Amino acid sequence: MNENQLAENLIYYRKKKGLSQEKVSEYLEVSRQAVTKWETNTSRPSSDNLIKLAQLFEVDVDTLLGNKNREKSSTQGEISIGKMPWVFIGISVLCILAYIIHSTLTNIFRIGIFICMFILCIPIQLFLHIYFSNAIKNDSFNEIAGFDNKIEYNICEVKKLLTHIDLHVGILSTVYIFLLCVINGANLKMQWFNNILIVIYMLNFITSIEMSNYKMTDKIYRREDDRKRAKRSILVTVIYTLILCVGIGITCIIFEAKGIENNTLPAMKICGLLILGIMSATIGFLFENNKIKKWNPANTNYKTNKASIISLFICVIMYGFMCVV
Repeated sequence: MNENQLAENLIYYRKKKGLSQEKVSEYLEVSRQAVTKWETNTSRPSSDNLIKLAQLFEVDVDTLLGNKNREKSSTQGEISIGKMPWVFIGISVLCILAYIIHSTLTNIFRIGIFICMFILCIPIQLFLHIYFSNAIKNDSFNEIAGFDNKIEYNICEVKKLLTHIDLHVGILSTVYIFLLCVINGANLKMQWFNNILIVIYMLNFITSIEMSNYKMTDKIYRREDDRKRAKRSILVTVIYTLILCVGIGITCIIFEAKGIENNTLPAMKICGLLILGIMSATIGFLFENNKIKKWNPANTNYKTNKASIISLFICVIMYGFMCVV
């Protein structure tokens, strides 16, 4: 091995990641002067620091030492979304077309069902696939919800997470579109079941994404403080999602049980209370997330924001009024 190869590789991969010597030294918990000495071949990092550097630069130790070709190593480490999401998108489109043709011929076409299937397929399934594919291909994650440039991520693991979420959304959307197509194409007259399906889809969609984030937290974030904030934020998001789905579920049950029709005074009252409850829960969610971002896990224990608790209490009251209206 060329004695200068390690020093050259340290400079090469540090710049490739867009990191300064200060950032590298902070991650390794060494002085910036130590990093400078490694890059000028004045000294060499210890075995432990070599492993940490390899993790930081997302290469193996042999590549850092110059025992592997840079280009070959980077090619092997590339992550891309496969063709399976497109297969599921195609199946979803075929289900929608089948419903349109069959329901039109049998005179049972319902615009509401078509809109639901269209939204699941195009704005959600197709858009997210294109969005995630471009993010992974171009290493551009700034528009991804929750991504913060101030946080140090393991980009390779972020790509794996997006790939997993994309495939999961594809499978989930296709299954629900198929169920809507079969139930309504067969004219089973199960409007209540359609509502339940949509609520379950929303709950499954959001919680599965949050659970995937939670499972990958230790791999995605490089710093322990960021991991703790992320886990706390995910917990709050899951609770908020459950609150939304409970509100929507209560509304569907009330409409079905009492036979309430759209555009009537009772329907407007219930929907108004639902909106007030959701708005209150959203305010509490925003307050809590803002506090989590400012929280320093190293110095203070976390305490729930009082405004969030009050907002949650108001939301529960609104849901209670919905049941007695």
